[in-house]
Amino acid sequence: MSEEFAESYDINGPKCPPATQDIALNLENRKKAIDTAMYGPLNPAEPNDEYWQALADEWQVDAETARKQTCGNCAVFIQTPEMLDCIASGLTGEQNDEYDSIQEAGDLGYCEAFDFKCASARTCRAWVAGGPVTAAAKKKRTIAQTPAPKKDQVKGSEANPKGSADGKGKIKFDAKTEASLAAKVAEHNAKAPKGRKATLGMLKAVYRRGAGAFSVSHRPGMTRNQWAMGRVNAFLRLLKSGKPARAAYTTDNDLLPASHPRSTKKNAAITASGLIPEEQALAEALLFITNKYGKFDQDGDGVWAGYKPAAENDVASIGVKCSNCVFYKGGEECAIISLPVEPEGKCRFAVIPEGVVDVSQVPVRDDQDLELLLATAYAEGELSVELKKQDEYESPEEAILALTEFSGLGYEAEPAIRASWLRAIRNNENPFKRASALAVMTYDGLDSDLLPKREVN
Repeated sequence: MSEEFAESYDINGPKCPPATQDIALNLENRKKAIDTAMYGPLNPAEPNDEYWQALADEWQVDAETARKQTCGNCAVFIQTPEMLDCIASGLTGEQNDEYDSIQEAGDLGYCEAFDFKCASARTCRAWVAGGPVTAAAKKKRTIAQTPAPKKDQVKGSEANPKGSADGKGKIKFDAKTEASLAAKVAEHNAKAPKGRKATLGMLKAVYRRGAGAFSVSHRPGMTRNQWAMGRVNAFLRLLKSGKPARAAYTTDNDLLPASHPRSTKKNAAITASGLIPEEQALAEALLFITNKYGKFDQDGDGVWAGYKPAAENDVASIGVKCSNCVFYKGGEECAIISLPVEPEGKCRFAVIPEGVVDVSQVPVRDDQDLELLLATAYAEGELSVELKKQDEYESPEEAILALTEFSGLGYEAEPAIRASWLRAIRNNENPFKRASALAVMTYDGLDSDLLPKREVN
């Protein structure tokens, strides 16, 4: 809430927010809502499928539900008689721009979060359930929606510049607050599952946002510090469990790690990459698997990614390499592989935008080669050995023999499969899982040292 709003408008009184009377200020504040919170759509009467789907993805709901979460039922959309009088008195009949010229936008109200006149049929990413605020509803605000006292309705900070709570900027706090947040990071990370670790930067951003939100609403009896720490605790719960305590809590999803299922970061690179629809669907599916089960790797736990370093990538020259893949995050980091990667390396899950790979250099099979390939694939399918689930084998001996056949290395591999099984028992691991990894990955697996040495031509 702006200082001007705090000085001129009391929700229980008749004073009008400046933006209801000042067209320029209203447009300025509305532009902030458009730029930072996706206020829209321009014409609510049109389908606007992409707009609603984008919000649905962020809110983790379906598009139909997202269409129902509008300004008209938002907890910060004010339509008290006093506010409607303020809006009416400030109307000049002048068409300000295309947003105001769309009559289908519906009834006007005042957005308490961004300080501007907004339309009931539109929405923004800051939507909060529980509105609108009317003469009757004003008395029904939840305790946590109590407007902050005027003395606490402040905006900005001398120590931290505007925009520092975006999770990228540096935030300065007193030593006591920073120590408290650091302790929460350590406590959380000691028990956090894979891909759910917190950083001090995350919590500082959440705390700063919570401290700012205290200026708009709070729970009576709580201090600004308590309100901000409460938001930090809610964020940590969301980070660890994957689900917020309240479904409406989506405002800090942008601070979650990209691998988190509710993170708004996870699809940013994919969305901006220019992938064709089927490639984008594949990329999103791989991210979904990674978010749920952890990154792919080559240590025998999970799906093998088939990563090859730069020295072994014989197609880097035509563009098939990590640096062109939508999952590459720079340096040695990949969004879906846990191994350190090289820009010139590659893996079998590479998703590369159209036009990047030099297709003129990709070998093309002739009809005879294709027929041979199909015949080989059919024969391999007929001769392939299908593994059962562990509990479907009557004994370890039966499982070891089945894994030996599956490996395709012949029965001379049986001692290696057996040794891998025994290693797992010695290390208190699942023996079937470890031996299976060796059977599947053979010489690229964790226990490849147990296999017969390959002949070198």
